Amino acid sequence: MRENRAALLMVAVIAFTAGYAAASLQLRCPVGQPQALVGEAGIRVLNDRSYYPVLISVLSSANKSIHISMFSYKNDHEVIERITEILIAKSRQGLDVKVVLENSIDYNELAYRRLRDAGVPVRFDSRALTTHTKLVIVDGKIVFVGSHNFSYSAMERNHEASVMITDPKVASIEESYFENIWRGG
Repeated sequence: MRENRAALLMVAVIAFTAGYAAASLQLRCPVGQPQALVGEAGIRVLNDRSYYPVLISVLSSANKSIHISMFSYKNDHEVIERITEILIAKSRQGLDVKVVLENSIDYNELAYRRLRDAGVPVRFDSRALTTHTKLVIVDGKIVFVGSHNFSYSAMERNHEASVMITDPKVASIEESYFENIWRGG
């Protein structure tokens, strides 16, 4: 519990610091465009439509691990299908790929079956808690966290705000958090 609070606090502080730094540097970027890296940790703000191209690029270049904890995973768009294909391919290449899904959403069952049938380690979270995370950790050094679910709505319709953090220390905190969820905590 203490680690979870520490992880959330760390992400909040980094996000706040990035926002403050961006404002103080007067970084301006049109909605939907990737913003510059800000600060020592390497924070990239990914609003609206800018999230998925960056995520797919990072997932495609993964060479060690991909860990995902996702509230909503709905294969209802070609980009989400592409993410699924990448996860399957990377798992078959021997990377440590693990996916945890929220168990109270009916359509997560389809993504669960697709990944499981392809040999990707996937499980539902504990029924005791709602897993509302939208968390992706790649190679123990890159973290995506924010509001983007894996769905058409998040990709094409909603206003969404996420960040990509490139920092092994932050990734380590989030890996511990992920492993706790993976174990049913």
